[in-house]
Amino acid sequence: MYQLNYHSKSKLGLELEDLDNILAKANTINSEKAITGCLIYHNSSFVQILEGNKIDVLRVFEKIKSDQRHHTITLLWENNIEDRLFSEWNMAYHRPNSESIKEYINNLLLLSMLSDKSKASLLSFWTSVRRILSDS
Repeated sequence: MYQLNYHSKSKLGLELEDLDNILAKANTINSEKAITGCLIYHNSSFVQILEGNKIDVLRVFEKIKSDQRHHTITLLWENNIEDRLFSEWNMAYHRPNSESIKEYINNLLLLSMLSDKSKASLLSFWTSVRRILSDS
């Protein structure tokens, strides 16, 4: 089992339709390749963690890096792992509206605080999530 996480910035003018397209394609590819993980988008930033077979994860990451809907892609962590940390998620997504954005941020911050910190990959992932949430 292999895992990586990265951070990137979205292109200017990214629309909700673009996010829907990203989600639809990710759900299809991730379920076909048994890749699990989590994608967070906020303040024009993406943070994603992917886990699965190393070859499959690296192939997906290569496609992600060539996607023109984002730039400044920074690999934060990659390593072999014993067990999946997001075994039930092939992709999680929430589209907050202006009324629920504060609740969305608070829920993600709470999840980041309650998450297992003994794994370097999770520490890296949730630290990056907290960083993009604090830029609000």
